[in-house]
Amino acid sequence: MKLAALITFGCCLLAAAPPPPRTLDDVRREGDPLRRFDQSLRLAETRLKDAWKLVREQGGRPQFETAIGEIVACTELALDSLRSTGRRPGKLTRQYKRGEIRTRTFEKELKELALAVGFDERERVESARRRIAEIHEQFLNAIMTGR
Repeated sequence: MKLAALITFGCCLLAAAPPPPRTLDDVRREGDPLRRFDQSLRLAETRLKDAWKLVREQGGRPQFETAIGEIVACTELALDSLRSTGRRPGKLTRQYKRGEIRTRTFEKELKELALAVGFDERERVESARRRIAEIHEQFLNAIMTGR
C-alpha cells in the first residue's frame, strides 16, 4: 500500500514539472519576461546536459558547439529578460538571485566540461565559461546594488 502511494506521488511530481522548452526561438517568443527568464535558464540547463552527453558518447563536434553556444545565448537571454521588465533589480531580488546561482552552477559545470573535452574543443568551452562568468557578475552586481 505504501509503495503504491509513493509511486502515485512520484508520478504526480513528474507530471507537475513543466517540460523544458524545445528551442531558443520558442523561448524568445515567450511574451512574459519572467517566464522567458525561467524558460531560458531551464533550456541552458538542458543544453548543458546535452553537451555532457555528447562528450560521454563521443558525439559530433557541430552538435557540441551548438549546445555550448546555446548555453551562452540562454544565459544572456535570461539576464536581458529580467532587464526588459522595466523594474529595478531590488524589486526582482528572487529572480536575480536565482539567475546568479544558476549561472554560477553553469560556470562550474563548464569548467569541468573543459577538462573533459579534447584540446580542440577546450578553447570554445573556456570562452563560453568566461562569458557566463561575466553574466554571473552582472547578476551579482544587480543584487548587490539593487540598481
